Amino acid sequence: MGKDQHELDNLKGQNPFRVPEGYMESLTDQIMSQLPEDATCEKKSRKVPMITRLRPWIGIAAISLGIAFFINIFIGLEDQTDAYMNDSLRVQTQRQADIMSGLQSNLDEEYLEYLEARYSDYILEEELAYSE
Repeated sequence: MGKDQHELDNLKGQNPFRVPEGYMESLTDQIMSQLPEDATCEKKSRKVPMITRLRPWIGIAAISLGIAFFINIFIGLEDQTDAYMNDSLRVQTQRQADIMSGLQSNLDEEYLEYLEARYSDYILEEELAYSE
């Protein structure tokens, strides 16, 4: 370990790496010789298909139509339920009115019959009194 430490102490303040002579002068020529001849800095424009550009918009349109469809279904079902309830209430009300009018006419007839049976004797006596 003492020998290695001595060699490191000798290298302090010096650059132990060496560049071969003439390397930097010929570096640019070497790099340029390795590049292909037809390499240009221009980017070739790539055509993007129309469907690729429209795909996000088609997705948004599909989602919007789906939401509108489901809203229409749920609102339509609610309207049909309301219409059914209104119709059933109307029929039920009509039935009740028919029953009540039937009962009323029966009650009227029964009441008249009751009055006639109850007061027929009085009516006959009054008519006989006038005829005499």
